[in-house]
Amino acid sequence: MSHCFYPLVHVVKNYPWGSRSALNARFHIPNPDDQPQAELWMGVHPAGISQVICEEGSCSLAELIAGDKTAMLGSRVAGQFGDLPYLLKILAAERALSIQVHPQKAQAQAGFHRQQNNPPDYNDDNHKPELVYAITPFMAMNGFRQPTEIVRHFKKLNIASLEATLNSLALYPCAETMQAFFVTLMQLPQDEKQKALTRLLDEVEALYDPTLASFIFRLRQHYPDDIGLFAPLFLNCLTLQPGEAMFLSPGTLHAYVQGVAVEVMASSDNVLRAGLTDKNINLAELVACTVFEPICEEQLRMTPAKHSGWQHYDIPVEDFCFDAYSHANNLAIQTSSAEIVLVIDGQAALYHASGEVLTLDAGRAAFIPASTRDWTLSVSGTLCRVYV
Repeated sequence: MSHCFYPLVHVVKNYPWGSRSALNARFHIPNPDDQPQAELWMGVHPAGISQVICEEGSCSLAELIAGDKTAMLGSRVAGQFGDLPYLLKILAAERALSIQVHPQKAQAQAGFHRQQNNPPDYNDDNHKPELVYAITPFMAMNGFRQPTEIVRHFKKLNIASLEATLNSLALYPCAETMQAFFVTLMQLPQDEKQKALTRLLDEVEALYDPTLASFIFRLRQHYPDDIGLFAPLFLNCLTLQPGEAMFLSPGTLHAYVQGVAVEVMASSDNVLRAGLTDKNINLAELVACTVFEPICEEQLRMTPAKHSGWQHYDIPVEDFCFDAYSHANNLAIQTSSAEIVLVIDGQAALYHASGEVLTLDAGRAAFIPASTRDWTLSVSGTLCRVYV
């Protein structure tokens, strides 16, 4: 028997940077072994496939979709993507994630194909554009600062090994000089790196403003000898407030530092790392996938289109769309693709003309097939809706 609404069972990911308490306290996710719970996954990526619940029992979301792709995904999405094209997560960062970049689709396809039996840099052949929607204040670094800012920040440290590339960046600010500076920084000899880190940490409060210093101190707690401590000097630092969102295109160097957020992306788990990690750093591959262009800090926060009871975020990719609903009553919604709805806080009720009703509490999600068509939503708190 087909349904209009399928409750989802999340896949819990335990990574060292996760929080032991945030997901349990906010969403009642059990943590009997006191593990660092970093992410809740909702989707069909092979690294973490959700389960769906119905009267007949449960099965994987991938199996449900495979049973009738046109009904589940809609003919347009089934023809274009062949499966659910996005992955939805709740992310709970107690400490910083690695500084990282995600590849463009062609780069992911080529890299995934050629790695064969070599140590993997790619987990799949897809790109990974992503949106982050803050649930709590959410500290993040996103995109290169303006060259003048980068030069000013680093000149204060008087690092002799960086002087030549800093001068080039100051005289000829472009992608080539930005890349040259970044590679030189990443390849600092161990003794030079250690001296520079010591100088940075000794003088951070005297040399830099409180916001920038707070990011560096936060990173130092867990990565005291990591090259990534320099990242706040060349990446934009911002703290999203609850309900604020930002978008990251593939090729954008970034790192999430602390907080709880919704994250939605193309269905991929590709990450190339640059620091704040003990995992493999393939600098050549990272550089090949990075766009060395500055991003203005004012452009980082997304401005949604506001409607009565909901907001739409305009995303420049075809893999997913994102809306947020707050304190809405009996809103009519039309579904034409595979959707996942997730309650951030409060409670939501989903109604269909067939008589099917589903109530969801905070942290709970449901898959809605394209065949559901018209349904009605009431929400007492905040709910996010992902679709194509």
